[in-house]
Amino acid sequence: MSHCPTRRDTLKLLAAATALPWAGAHADDFPNKPVRMILPFPPGGTTDVVGRVFGEAYGKVLGQPVIIDNRAGAGGSVGARAIAQAAPDGYTIGLVTISTHGTNSAVYKSLPYDPVKDFTAITKLSAFPGVIAVNPVFPAKNFKEFMETLKAAPGRYSYASSGAGGATNLCMELFKSKTGVFITHIPYRGSGPAINDVIAGQVPILWDALPSALPFIKAGKLVAIGVASDRRSPQLPDVPTFTELGVKDYEPDLWNGIVGPARIPPEIFKRLQSAAVEAAGNPEFKARMNELGANVVASDSPGFSQAIAKDVALWKEVAKFANISLD
Repeated sequence: MSHCPTRRDTLKLLAAATALPWAGAHADDFPNKPVRMILPFPPGGTTDVVGRVFGEAYGKVLGQPVIIDNRAGAGGSVGARAIAQAAPDGYTIGLVTISTHGTNSAVYKSLPYDPVKDFTAITKLSAFPGVIAVNPVFPAKNFKEFMETLKAAPGRYSYASSGAGGATNLCMELFKSKTGVFITHIPYRGSGPAINDVIAGQVPILWDALPSALPFIKAGKLVAIGVASDRRSPQLPDVPTFTELGVKDYEPDLWNGIVGPARIPPEIFKRLQSAAVEAAGNPEFKARMNELGANVVASDSPGFSQAIAKDVALWKEVAKFANISLD
């Protein structure tokens, strides 16, 4: 005897289908429409530049346009939350950073997402060196003089960062914890205002990502003390790393990478990941990243996931040391 499905049966089937993470996603023809890439920061910054240059290369590999969607706010948390809450069908991804998936977890009392559990790590894309730089009239022009000056007058000098609780703030606090110097933090709303005030002499010291500070270092408006990286920057070959200068294990990684929401179907994930690695190898993309002072890494997904978890643990320790907590 045949059974005709009731309306309740039909609704149950639909509910079960939509509960599946791959509902509506077809791996065999993915993607068959544009892919949205959320950038958790405003237009014009380093993340925006990286996202737009990569998005163009990524779209060529995927065979569909990559549409950039800037969702700024709360140190990148607004955009990161939007990525986490998107449908896991592969059509919404995001470019996240050390801030959204590292330092935010350490400093915000309540974060609207879990940087590990709520995302699919697709690939770590690139990493930028950091730099400590000073105003040219500062009494120190190299690391030895810098340390002597700071230790001779604890608390007398201050440093500028791109914002309270952000990556540049915590990177300098990590430096302080490793060297024992005491420098007062002056937070700004972005790298631009911080750099402007250091150049103007309002604040003597700056910790920033190299791409933002590089033009001013080359122009002689800032003096680089050291590079926070595992290797010297090709753009500043005469500036030593802090490891060379004796600051052990001080190589904070100002990374960015591609993620999607959790539970992306395996076949669609494979397509996104392989296309991302191929796009990262695009000569035009690599050349542009080199101009910015970045290293293109394009790591595998497990390595990227582990790096995020490691970062979260590190920056929680630094935030505890510096007593940094934000609502």
